Amino acid sequence: MKKKQELLIDFIKQFDEHPFAIEMDGEKHLIGEGDPTFVVKVNKPIDIKELVKSTSIALGEAYMKGDIEVEGDLYTALNNFLGQLGKFSKDIKALKKLMLTSKGKKNQKKEVASHYDIGNDFYELWLDETMSYSCGYFKKKRDTLYEAQMNKIYYILEKLCLKEDMHLLDIGCGWGQLLIEAAKKYKIKGLGITLSEEQYKKFQQRIKEEGLDDRLTVELMDYRDLPKLKTSFDRIVSVGMIEHVGRDNYEVFMSSVDKVLKPTGLFLLHYISG
Repeated sequence: MKKKQELLIDFIKQFDEHPFAIEMDGEKHLIGEGDPTFVVKVNKPIDIKELVKSTSIALGEAYMKGDIEVEGDLYTALNNFLGQLGKFSKDIKALKKLMLTSKGKKNQKKEVASHYDIGNDFYELWLDETMSYSCGYFKKKRDTLYEAQMNKIYYILEKLCLKEDMHLLDIGCGWGQLLIEAAKKYKIKGLGITLSEEQYKKFQQRIKEEGLDDRLTVELMDYRDLPKLKTSFDRIVSVGMIEHVGRDNYEVFMSSVDKVLKPTGLFLLHYISG
């Protein structure tokens, strides 16, 4: 019977489109032809059963635990493996548990809370001053993260074609920077909704600090409850929130938006998908 080391090497050999090396138990093994562009150092062998069950999960968890390390450029290593996804083994059941969002309101609230309610002080450690939690727009190479996030916000607001006293709804408003800027620059009246208690409290605080009580409000609300408001909006925006909705609920989400958007209104949706 082959040793674990040999089984691991045999499995990894299939990812040979670009040369790299594996270092394990003091030995180096070259994968592919040519000079290795990076080295995967194996501190603790990965269970071959886990690799066969789900290659992406096994490699990802091994890296997080420190069982494997990458010497060289991490981007090059990731590009090498992700460029050969077709060779990965997949555990469909496990992936569904990781990727599919629950349909129910109660479970979705729980999922959002587990992510965003771990504390505003935590997010303040690594987000910029705007507390924006989505991709920034770096117009210039030297833009700071703050400048990139403000670029993004102003780009979105420009696309919304806002006018004074328009009613703007932000679904998944986060800590509120987009609505704050919209109120200050365009003098709109805005509502932000979130399922996060921490975001809700922080946004309320920021509204008071900015003196925008007469223009902005924030509510703890599920998007499915929007029709209960019995009101409509000139503009609706949602940035990086539909990822929490889940594919099975896309139609429900869009229907909820449609019911509160004026016939001549405009909806801007920004999201990541694949």
